[in-house]
Amino acid sequence: MKRLFILFSVVAISIAFPLGLCEAQVKPGWPKSVTIGAAPVGGVFFIWMGGYAKLLNDKMGIPGNVEVTGGPVHNTQLVDAKQVDFGPATAGPLWEGWTGEGWAKGRKHQNPRVIFPMYTSYFQMYALKKSGIKSLHDLAGKSVGVGPIGGTPATYWPRVFEILGIKPGRVVNAGSADLNSQLKDGMLDANGQTVGLPWGLITEVETTHETNVFGVSSVDADKFIAKHPYISKAALPKGLYKSNKDFEVETVTIWNFMTVHKDAPEDFVYEVVKKTFENVDILIATHASAKETKPEAIVHSPIPLHPGAVKYYREKGIKLPDKLILK
Repeated sequence: MKRLFILFSVVAISIAFPLGLCEAQVKPGWPKSVTIGAAPVGGVFFIWMGGYAKLLNDKMGIPGNVEVTGGPVHNTQLVDAKQVDFGPATAGPLWEGWTGEGWAKGRKHQNPRVIFPMYTSYFQMYALKKSGIKSLHDLAGKSVGVGPIGGTPATYWPRVFEILGIKPGRVVNAGSADLNSQLKDGMLDANGQTVGLPWGLITEVETTHETNVFGVSSVDADKFIAKHPYISKAALPKGLYKSNKDFEVETVTIWNFMTVHKDAPEDFVYEVVKKTFENVDILIATHASAKETKPEAIVHSPIPLHPGAVKYYREKGIKLPDKLILK
């Protein structure tokens, strides 16, 4: 498997925050430092993981590097192969990796284990207002960005198009920031993501351009969910962006989770989960989507949990579905 990512040292916090100032110390058998898979620059995973590296350093005394990756599919592969210690991933790619379906093409990736829920990703698409594009069905024959290969949007937007019978003229894979530049330069008709709220690139492009933001309508969502039951209906809140200041935008959503390899030390994972929920304010300060990072949402995990995480949730009195616990 090609390692399709570059090392991006977002965090080298150990220099700025000596371990003696941290609330916890590294214990025997724990990693002295960690690598954290993220996503392309500009994505919410990339922003989120910078905050998570800070949390691990400040509260556990473990410095980390955030690595630019292709997103959830790549993170699942990298955790499976022990090439990163932490990998955020979306429910769909995780489930397909576990079962060997979809992107996994028959090869099961059953080494990752979920440790905590992160936030829900919303399917969002935008186009410049002058293009006249207002809905998914206007994308027939158009050029559409869907993020890098291996990411959730690149995996699922083409499936949305196929299920709805929409045939774009060209589907483009690249990082979100690159696609945003192409759209503003007239090289792309629309750009889509599956991302937490708000998506910073829409906020950014609206400072200089009038845009139309749209998602998956309720009628279209029913068709998509029938094929992908881990997807749910949702709406972008009124006023989230300038272009929907007076109305909600119908769409669909999917949960994201943090994963580790099944061989990660149990006491280490337990402490990671505990410190995460005790210090979620660090994550919220990094990105508002972390307001959804709550223990109760763990029941939405599509694959089994790490034993260290199971211990934490049981202590909190959360009833876990049997499918999340491997005997």
